[in-house]
Amino acid sequence: MKKLTALIILCLVAGLCFSNPSEFKNEKYEKLLKQDCYEKIIETITKADETSYSAGDCYYLGLACFKLERDDEAQKYLKMAIQMEPDFSAAYYYLAGSYYYSGRYDEAIPCLKKCIEMDENDSDACRILGGIYEDMEDYESALFYYSRFHEIENCPESTYLVAFVLYEMKDYENARPYVEQYLDYDPNSFSMNNIMVLILYGNGEYELASKYELQLQNIWESTQDEDIKKMNFFFVYSFEHNGYDVNVYEKIVQKGVFYSPFTCNVKSKGKVVKTVNLEYDALLDESFYVIGINDLKTNTHYTTDSFFREKPEFPVFIDYVKRAIDGELENVASSTRK
Repeated sequence: MKKLTALIILCLVAGLCFSNPSEFKNEKYEKLLKQDCYEKIIETITKADETSYSAGDCYYLGLACFKLERDDEAQKYLKMAIQMEPDFSAAYYYLAGSYYYSGRYDEAIPCLKKCIEMDENDSDACRILGGIYEDMEDYESALFYYSRFHEIENCPESTYLVAFVLYEMKDYENARPYVEQYLDYDPNSFSMNNIMVLILYGNGEYELASKYELQLQNIWESTQDEDIKKMNFFFVYSFEHNGYDVNVYEKIVQKGVFYSPFTCNVKSKGKVVKTVNLEYDALLDESFYVIGINDLKTNTHYTTDSFFREKPEFPVFIDYVKRAIDGELENVASSTRK
């Protein structure tokens, strides 16, 4: 499920509470909404002829249809409410939500911008707009509206959203103060600790990064979150080399007689074609680290002649990864899975 799905539901529920002008509010329908009796609302209102509907009737009809995922009807009635009352902000919220769920982002956006036009400090509209643009991968626009949300409400959620979209833009340096601020709110956030590791690795601050790497391991060990518990690696670094995009991952639990402290996914045209790994082997008389390569096309694992008695510094490992990509390392053993 996309992040925005949960986000927009929360925002729209909030919109019902504060954006619905009192002259349109109907206590009977509000009670039925709280009881999830959406069909009853529709049945009650549609007993009358459509020509007699008020803006409030159209709003509640649209809202009930929206809740029932009958988007065509929801849009019809919400637009009718807006035609009768052009400044009916709650109707704009739910119309935007219905357009979003219909995949009609371009129509949702002007509805939310209308809300901001009516109230420049409408933080919910800014938050939803940021989410829609993020979903569309228009990160510049997402950052604009998330930043506006943060200006209006300097809170954990707005801090997280600005930090995360800056991370998606790979603007790690500007993300850093927001990540630090969010970690003051929640030091056990796996995603924010991970982003801090990315920032510090990008700056070459490996010693400081170790603090957050340890925190990630502690979170993983203590968490009840199944999604986190399923993870074996976390993302630490990325770079490009001779036409390849490389993402570097660090193993969360570095224990055992054979494991890979670091694994690099090497991509060509968006597809992982091989991995280059720093592999730890304690099966022999003397434990050591070695550079290993997995060729995904042939399902072949290669052990190179690049051995280390101690774990190499990260820049040294990255240099060997580049040499492996360029075919400069000698292979001393191989095995193929069929």
